[in-house]
Amino acid sequence: NVRVVTIADPAASRGFYTKELCGGTHVRRAGDIGVFKIVGEQSVAAGVRRVEAITGARALEAYQKSAAMLQKLSQSLNTGEDELLAAVERMTQAARQMEKQIDGLKKKAAHSMVDELLEQARIMKDVRVLASKLDEIDRGSLRQLVDTLRQRMGSGVVVLGSVAADKVNLVAATTSDLTGRFHAGDIVKAVASLVGGTG
Repeated sequence: NVRVVTIADPAASRGFYTKELCGGTHVRRAGDIGVFKIVGEQSVAAGVRRVEAITGARALEAYQKSAAMLQKLSQSLNTGEDELLAAVERMTQAARQMEKQIDGLKKKAAHSMVDELLEQARIMKDVRVLASKLDEIDRGSLRQLVDTLRQRMGSGVVVLGSVAADKVNLVAATTSDLTGRFHAGDIVKAVASLVGGTG
């Protein structure tokens, strides 16, 4: 024998909202279950979702663990539990501002090297070429630096590379008078192949 649970719905054409086989543990009343905590929910098939929960002593233990974690966080941030979210948001905003300041300082440091980099330029087959590797400069800063160098060079080819966050960034540019002779994309591809990239 299989128990069938029906949830009635007079407005539905079938007269019920859903009708399911009951395969769970039977209790006399909902109070026998005690504390009930949903811990997960996922799709198991088209139009079918599974809800996972814990009850009784296990659910109470999970609540106590969450409460203890909140208390530790409150102590670490020196704030009340009710102000914890606001404190975390303030910390997140402060971290973002610091990241922006660090990026700004990196860009300033990169641009302060313009004169030093220009001294590294060499003449190769009647073309002025500047190729250099810089440390911990992101792609956006590299692009800005390449534009500055290209303007200052007047005529030439610039290729800059850097390693930031375990990634190799390469940027190449040519001045307007040399675009017919050299394609920046081809230059990047050629250099990228030397460091295991594609460009």
